[in-house]
Amino acid sequence: MTLHQGDPITLEITGLSREGDGLAAHEGLEIVAPGLYPGELAQLTILHRERHRPRAHAALAQLLRAHPARRPPPCPAHSDAAGRCTGCAWSTLSEPAQRSLKRESLSRLFGQELEDLVYEPGGEFGYRRSSKRVVGGATGALRLGSYVRGGHEVAAMSGCLIEDPAITAAADELERAANDLFIQPYDEARRRGDLRYVWFKSDGQRVLLTLITAAAPSRAADLLPAALNLPAGIAWSVQSSASNAIRGAAPVTILRGAATLTAQLAGGDYSREIGPLGFLQPNPRVIERAYQDLIADPTGAPLHGQLALDLYAGDGVTTALLRREHRFHAVIPCESFAESAERLGVAPLPVADFLKEQLAGAPRGRPELVIANPPRAGLGHEVCELLGALAPPRLHIMSCGPAALARDLSELCARGYHLQRVRAYDTLPQTPHVELVAWLRR
Repeated sequence: MTLHQGDPITLEITGLSREGDGLAAHEGLEIVAPGLYPGELAQLTILHRERHRPRAHAALAQLLRAHPARRPPPCPAHSDAAGRCTGCAWSTLSEPAQRSLKRESLSRLFGQELEDLVYEPGGEFGYRRSSKRVVGGATGALRLGSYVRGGHEVAAMSGCLIEDPAITAAADELERAANDLFIQPYDEARRRGDLRYVWFKSDGQRVLLTLITAAAPSRAADLLPAALNLPAGIAWSVQSSASNAIRGAAPVTILRGAATLTAQLAGGDYSREIGPLGFLQPNPRVIERAYQDLIADPTGAPLHGQLALDLYAGDGVTTALLRREHRFHAVIPCESFAESAERLGVAPLPVADFLKEQLAGAPRGRPELVIANPPRAGLGHEVCELLGALAPPRLHIMSCGPAALARDLSELCARGYHLQRVRAYDTLPQTPHVELVAWLRR
């Protein structure tokens, strides 16, 4: 049976894609069905077939047999209506079942049984301390939300249960004020309008708001600060390019109140100021446990030595942890983003160039430990090759991209490393995403 767009078909879901979508098979064709879980039986409607590989995408028409842990979505923003928020793809499954699916899929990917996911009991909602929202709707009926998966329709997120309650309240206040003032939302198709994105950050009590407009001057930047009471600080940035990058451009204008929030990390022993465009982990409480594990051995025992390298060091959390209590005599961070590198006191440098410098005769000698926290795309071939040449006895990697990590581990193990353990952290409950830490020994 050849499947075409619009065709109905009844299939059992047998697996999950790397994105957390349900997978089924039909006559050599892989069927991708978002919102479904292994063991479920569903009538699907074929949406389209891919040209260059045997894969088709389908939508749920009728659920015939549900997963035993399936539940109604707890968040009002996630419903079966058109234009619903698709940010929490697994919210229709109980949290224990979510973690079970994550463990099973990761165990298959890495070829070893994973321990129970590290998670915060009772922390399944209200955990998100950083939230970027897209501005949609029309003047007088503006809404703050997120793109519906697969397109650029903006779904409303009022009442979101995932965000810190202080962010949700500040977002609702902003939406009301923008509509009272008839602030014009930006129209991507026509490339005109005013307010384009908003970015909220919270320290658990105070909220820092960044208004991101399409151009200057801006009615939103002029009028909204006086109309808002909840944010402790309001900043303004401009994103005038045709790209979909939500982050605005420097310099940033502080319109009112505080310019930064103070993030407490490492058990309160380390703090840093987070500015309007600064990075803040969405779930700081769980990610801190991953940071602590990253700098220790797999059993949690602290490591000591003369030299450690911190690759993709960001704002320096793990650098500070490695230096704490003089665990290592010297810790050298590497960071390519100029603002973060300046905070670390080093020149911005890509990791590959940094490792080449180390191999070219760094006077400090070979490091006993290298830790790395690369972006979702992973280390990549060149960095893996350079790490193999540098040959540190211990290599610890933190990753938010399981597939990229599995690829990097395969290459590193071919270069003389042994994978000791992989541990997962449930940093984004209600979604398929996890953070991972992998420990390797030479």
